Amino acid sequence: MEGLVTLDEVKSQLMMDNDAADGWINLMIQAISGAVMTWLKEEWRAYVVVLGADGKPVLDSNGDPIVSLDSNGDPIVKPVVKAATLVEIASQFRFRDGDGAAAVPSTSGHGYVLGAGATNLLSGLRRSTLK
Repeated sequence: MEGLVTLDEVKSQLMMDNDAADGWINLMIQAISGAVMTWLKEEWRAYVVVLGADGKPVLDSNGDPIVSLDSNGDPIVKPVVKAATLVEIASQFRFRDGDGAAAVPSTSGHGYVLGAGATNLLSGLRRSTLK
């Protein structure tokens, strides 16, 4: 899986102009992109979808929306997903030792994967699952 954000976007978010933490940042881009995708449950929810003339998403043969591709053929990440990924990486960078991080309590039943900031941004994209 490609990361949901780029190294340059993360460095801009962190206001970092050197490459001292590039290894850590690249690792976290992959790890947190994966956590965001897991939290969303369905991959297509992270991306801008193709809309038909009626304004509704165009569906593939499985009934999932078709994602929009950029000029390189890569899926276009929704701005809110990009923002949530950047917020989570910034939080992880700030609290690298794990002390003081603002996590959603596990009693919420769904927020233990991401911090509160990212969870709040993504909450409108996730489909609830009832057991």
